[in-house]
Amino acid sequence: MELEIMELKSSENYNAKLKEIEFYKNSKIHQYMLPYVGFKYEEYRVLLVAESHYLKNEEDRKKVDNFEKWYGDKGNISLSCPKYIYTRRVVDECFSRGNVFFQRIKKELEKANIDIKHFWERVSFMNFFVVPSTNGSRGIIATKEMEEKSLNNFEEVIKVLKPNYILFLSKKSYYIFEKQNSESLKKTYTFCHPVSRWWYRKRKDGGKSSNEFREKIEIIFKI
Repeated sequence: MELEIMELKSSENYNAKLKEIEFYKNSKIHQYMLPYVGFKYEEYRVLLVAESHYLKNEEDRKKVDNFEKWYGDKGNISLSCPKYIYTRRVVDECFSRGNVFFQRIKKELEKANIDIKHFWERVSFMNFFVVPSTNGSRGIIATKEMEEKSLNNFEEVIKVLKPNYILFLSKKSYYIFEKQNSESLKKTYTFCHPVSRWWYRKRKDGGKSSNEFREKIEIIFKI
């Protein structure tokens, strides 16, 4: 319940502008994918960017399999389990049980002695791709059109949220954004997806994404 109240406060500040972005204003089903924005977001203005939602229901997967039809939907598509693409509910559930993605973030916050509620109140979160994966939880298989539309949508979100820090938790998403050579790259940092085996695996240079993510959060929150 507490997170639901936080969401309403967030809506007053950002929902109207976010809903004016082309993709979100298309239909109600697209608005399930609106970014989560903590009601104290302005204190740090941190935007976390993951990869994509995914659908467990096979019938729902078929409904989004045609990207052009999905993107252009004006209200004709309905999902039997829309909760899987409901960004704000996904964040809400990280407080009750959470999936592996959120549990691994939580673990790094605990190591940094940052209260999880304090953290989520002060950040925003979204998935980069504007279409849920039809490949289960194994990662999205993206076409050029998916990449372009998702990039355009992401840039519009940046204009609304005006983040001071953009933390990509998906190399796949980051590389698409990097090619754009955006001014926002100056305040962008990238890490492996927390569910990836590379999250904890040491690279040849000795670094680990999990450690680097925690260290960046510590710097931002001045721990």
